[in-house]
Amino acid sequence: MTTTLVRAQVAHSVVDASFLAREVAERYSVKGPVTGLLLYRGMNDVYIIQTADTRYALRVWRKDYRDADEVSYELNFLDYLRQRGFPASTPIHARDGSLYFKLDAPEGERAVALYDWAEGTKFGNCLNVDTAHRMGALFAKMHLLGLEYAGPKHVFTTENAVRFQVTVPALLDFTYDRPDDRRDYEIISRTLPQRLQDIQGPDMPIGICHCDFHPSNIHVTEDGSMTFLDFDGLGEDYMMQDVQNFVWGNLFYGFSPSYGEAFEAGYDTVRPFSAQEKESKELFLLAKAFRLVAGMAHSSNSVGRGTLRFQGMDWLSDYIKSRARPLGLL
Repeated sequence: MTTTLVRAQVAHSVVDASFLAREVAERYSVKGPVTGLLLYRGMNDVYIIQTADTRYALRVWRKDYRDADEVSYELNFLDYLRQRGFPASTPIHARDGSLYFKLDAPEGERAVALYDWAEGTKFGNCLNVDTAHRMGALFAKMHLLGLEYAGPKHVFTTENAVRFQVTVPALLDFTYDRPDDRRDYEIISRTLPQRLQDIQGPDMPIGICHCDFHPSNIHVTEDGSMTFLDFDGLGEDYMMQDVQNFVWGNLFYGFSPSYGEAFEAGYDTVRPFSAQEKESKELFLLAKAFRLVAGMAHSSNSVGRGTLRFQGMDWLSDYIKSRARPLGLL
């Protein structure tokens, strides 16, 4: 009996590290030999690239609902931050001047970029209130540089702030066995975007934001130097949303609220919060939680339920609903 093989549809492939090392050696001005090692596989895949004298990080973006060339938004902004001396892990220019290249993977085009290596350890591994305060001040500086980069004529919108609506259908499917969550999340998916659009105004500034800043997305060295990293969610958003993303991430990891409070205090010394921003903290904390669970659901076909290793669906459900009700969103 002859068995007919069916060609599988691939959601998320793993690119061979040696292949990527060869591509880097061919495309970039680096000293050989060049070796590669898969560091972790997640929302995007990250590799260690070691040359004769330098270590780099190489990111291979996951194929998702965005076009592969959208990475240019992040990379061009990071290149600007490098020029302005901001401490971020920034992309390396290839010999032809480009900041990224694309691979024809089984699931479709995937973008690839080589970055400076971020020295130190994650803030979550070296928690310190003074460090959090300095971090907040630097984060505010990044927001101001974003305004500078965009220019005075640029009109910021809430399009990216409500883009999570694309992931809601996956969330409703994800909660098939949780009928109460499915019902309530469907309601919030309508009311939350409208609220986020309604609060626009001069006292609720929008800018270029990291959009996923948390205690693992900054490295700190022993002498206190910092490097911001993982800007793959970069986009226009409320600046206060970006701040509350860190506050919420600190809670998600189970750390003391003092680090989030210090982060806010440091930020406020560089770009003072408006009264309306302060009044909207709970809204933005809710928005972060809802975005996360919806994004997690959308990505689960590629990366599984890995995000749940810190907090489970019960915790997330309680967090979201306990804030949605007082805000009149549920």
